[in-house]
This record gives sequence, structure tokens and C-alpha cells, in this order.
Amino acid sequence: MTANSPDDIAILPRPDLSRQLTEQIIRLIAARNLQPGDRLPTMRELAATFSVATPTIREALRRLQATGVIDIRHGSGIYVMQTSQELMIANPHRSELDNRAVLDLLAARLVIEPHLASLAAERRTTDDIARLEAILLEAEALLSGHDLELSPRNMDFHGHIARIAGNMILASVINSLIDVYAHEQRVILALYDAREEDHREHVTIFEAIRDGNPETAAEHMKNHLQGVLQVIGSRLES
Repeated sequence: MTANSPDDIAILPRPDLSRQLTEQIIRLIAARNLQPGDRLPTMRELAATFSVATPTIREALRRLQATGVIDIRHGSGIYVMQTSQELMIANPHRSELDNRAVLDLLAARLVIEPHLASLAAERRTTDDIARLEAILLEAEALLSGHDLELSPRNMDFHGHIARIAGNMILASVINSLIDVYAHEQRVILALYDAREEDHREHVTIFEAIRDGNPETAAEHMKNHLQGVLQVIGSRLES
């Protein structure tokens, strides 16, 4: 067995396997010396390599896409986007966070994301709009009883807006929050319990970005996150 063999990348039993896999995939990229633009093995091949189910590897890949490490191009493959080791990857040993952390997470996003939505409306390209629309269509198909897949799709939407905005530092902050607090995002989705309304608000944000209306995009994002924060706050206090 060589030092670069995928078999060297052992997966230890941990409570959240998909978080563990994000680290393992980064190690695989390093072990194979893959560079930006290089293609990774298929999702099925990665699932076989790490002896996990395809939905598990899919969630790990989506987390890595949210942080800008890879790009999943439907019908083409999975490509390396960057190999920086400074990305904030979820710590699989961290303890569950309390209600305050859930509210703080939403408050932090509320400070940053309206500004990013405004920038995205100014800087979006045709390809950016097509990608956002594709994410929304995928999310729409998951609104009933598919929270494990819906949550990362929703976060892909927010993460892609952050990338379109073009501020690398702010995008890194948001995408790191999305990745590190993936569990809390699922808690928020379950507590908010208004998936169709949440999706409609995403559509209004998308339309403002598509139409190049920065102020409207920022306002819709602000209203969206404020509404979620208000509902979650009241339900956690009850």
C-alpha cells in the first residue's frame, strides 16, 4: 500500500459521519495532489472508497461545495476548486450547542447576509443565476419529508449568494458558519416548520438578485432572516 492510497484514509467511528467525511475528502485531495480544476472520483466511487451510503457522501460533498473546496457540476462531475488548508472544517468532537447558540447563529447571519445579497445583485452573472435557480428547483422537490436533503440545499442557496457577492472574506465567514453549524441549521429548519414559506422567501431573494436590484435583495434577505429569528426565538422560549 502506498502513502497516497485512499485506503490510508481510514474513517474512524464518530457521531456525525458526514462531518468526518469532509475531512477525509480533503485528505484524499491532498493525498492525490489534486489541483483546482482536477476532477474527483464520482459520488458512487467516493461512497465505495469510504464504505458509506451515497446520501452520506452527498451531504459531505455539499458541505465542501458550500466552503468553496469543490464544485459539483451536474452531468459533468465533481471538481476541485481550491486546496487551502485554512478553511474552517467542522469539528466532529464538539458538543451540542445550546439554544443561545442557535439564536446567535441566526443573528450573525443577519448582520452579514443582507449585504452579501446586495453585492450579489450587482455582480451576478448568467451562470450564477442559472446555478441559484437550479438549487431552488432541487429544494422545491424536497419540501415534503426530506429535511436531511432539504437543509443542505437551502444552505447551498445562501452559500452561493455569498460566493456571487465576491467578498472572499465575508463569503468564507458565511460558508464556514454554514458548514460548522450544519446540525443547528437542521434544528432551525425543524423548529421554523414552514418549509414552503421559507422557499417562497428564497425565491423573492433570488428574483431580486436576478433582476439586479441590490436594495430589494438586501431587504428581502433581512426580512427573511429576521422572520426566522423571531419565530425560532419565540419557540425556544416557550
